[in-house]
Amino acid sequence: MFDLRQITAFVATAATVSALGAAAIAAAGTAGASATDDMFVSVLADEGIEAPSTEDAVSTAYDVCAVFDDGGDLFDAVDAVSEYTALGTEDSAFFVGASVATYCPEHEDLIG
Repeated sequence: MFDLRQITAFVATAATVSALGAAAIAAAGTAGASATDDMFVSVLADEGIEAPSTEDAVSTAYDVCAVFDDGGDLFDAVDAVSEYTALGTEDSAFFVGASVATYCPEHEDLIG
């Protein structure tokens, strides 16, 4: 069973990696939606998480943001990803961190 400390560590790692990727895209001047989406899927793939499609991964990432928008917490977001994708807890936590860093950084204070 994972505890909050372990989940927070997975999420924080993903958030850092995603934020660095987003910064690189912005610095290159190509921060269009497609480049951002591609970077997000690339971060997932680098972690060994293969999305069925970019569209599905991005849609699920926006659902993560909606969990936080609706007042959910880290466990709610990780659980939602795990249930929808059938990813394990560690991969779901990474997905949540990458989602927040990429699509809703206003919620970063909720993930670690």
